Amino acid sequence: MRISWSFGAWRPVLWRLPGPGPFAGGSPRAERVVALTIDDAPMPDTTPRILEILKEYGARATFFLSGCRAGPHPELIAAIVADGHAVYAHGWDHIRLDHAGPERLIADMDRCERLLARYRPTPSPYLVRIPYNAGWRNRTVHRALTRWHPDSQIVHWNLSTEDHLIASRCRTEADVETECRRESDRVLADPRLAGAILLMHDQPIGDGPGASFKPMVGPTLLRQLLAGLIAGGYRTVPVTPRRSQPLWARYAMRW
Repeated sequence: MRISWSFGAWRPVLWRLPGPGPFAGGSPRAERVVALTIDDAPMPDTTPRILEILKEYGARATFFLSGCRAGPHPELIAAIVADGHAVYAHGWDHIRLDHAGPERLIADMDRCERLLARYRPTPSPYLVRIPYNAGWRNRTVHRALTRWHPDSQIVHWNLSTEDHLIASRCRTEADVETECRRESDRVLADPRLAGAILLMHDQPIGDGPGASFKPMVGPTLLRQLLAGLIAGGYRTVPVTPRRSQPLWARYAMRW
């Protein structure tokens, strides 16, 4: 365990689903629940298929939407909300907001949330995941988030599907199924799965090797994961904010 110190700047950081306990920070290990978090949505060639798969399996997810993608596709924002999924801002442009400065961070988050607020009430507490989750241990970022939403909580993850790397390993459509299966089997076998916050992407931003396969990865991997979770007796839930933060946690962040 490591500790990062500040003069009262730290916002809560969630690695796992909050559970019972004096600080509401433990994980419900005995209960087979998983929180699916989906970054970088929405995309017209991916999001509708992802929503269909979630509905088919009766699954709930927490979406972190990128404004630059959501702006041109308001119908996809409406569809995600209509299906009952939790929706939060992922900034506007997919850049390192911890390097851009607090004013740009606040402006990007606010611009995206103003768009999302047309489709659902602004949540409180507000769950935050800025692009790349960059700055989750940066005091300046935490102070900026407090200025933007005093009740903000940063959502990290304790399990990643590493789906942003899958397309680069594919040369054929058959490779997508194989590489997704490799990652889904790894995640499903992980002993930390119960109570996990799981990182996925709608469609990772950026070009590179295998870019043409990116629209296939999210739906393929999601279907495999959900089938495995149900077979293992798991259910999916939205990320739950912490009920409270002890005073000392504003000064000392454990990770």
